[in-house]
Amino acid sequence: MNNMTDSLARRIEIVLTPLLGELMAITTVKLQCSKMGIKPEELGYPDLPTLAKNIERAVIIFLGSDKAKELSQSIVRINS
Repeated sequence: MNNMTDSLARRIEIVLTPLLGELMAITTVKLQCSKMGIKPEELGYPDLPTLAKNIERAVIIFLGSDKAKELSQSIVRINS
């Protein structure tokens, strides 16, 4: 397991946790990575835009469109 990519998944979970709770944040990252055909520990910076958009669509029902879009943008900004 690569610490850099593992920490990327963890950083996304940290962004999600205040809005979704820890368990749902972890589950969301795992599920969306799985849908992309990768494991969370394989997640790389080039995957962030797709992952962010997928997470936005997954959480819109819980957060509303504005907050979901804001969350997606926060995930993409992890890249910078």
